[in-house]
Amino acid sequence: MKKPTQLILALLSFAFLGAAAAADEAPVTITEIFKRDHPELADKEVVVKKIVVKPGAEAPPHMHPGMVTGYVEAGTLEFQIKGEELKVLKAGDIFFEPPGSHHLVAKNPDKSVTTIIIAFVVNPKGAPLSVPLEGHDAHPKK
Repeated sequence: MKKPTQLILALLSFAFLGAAAAADEAPVTITEIFKRDHPELADKEVVVKKIVVKPGAEAPPHMHPGMVTGYVEAGTLEFQIKGEELKVLKAGDIFFEPPGSHHLVAKNPDKSVTTIIIAFVVNPKGAPLSVPLEGHDAHPKK
């Protein structure tokens, strides 16, 4: 009886470890580090997110319902919103996205260094942080 139980426990352990490893392998991870109601605007909330972009990874084109101010804490970020030129941001740089802007490029071009971004967002209450943009197969680079 011990052998089947040990085998089942071993398989469950590998399954949980595999799921944890898969989560660690996500190309872009977003962690909420702060959230509260806006102190002056009842229909808004203030959110701070930590975004980790693995080497060579990129986020698909998207739109933010709220305004975003981002700080590149580490690494390099290729960044472009619709109507603006492609920018290459380095650690210490700041970017701004007006509400509703189309974020076309968010890529870590480095092959060995992880990019870390801290995003300060004033978002409509209950709205998602971002919404995928339809019809964007490739990132434009002007």
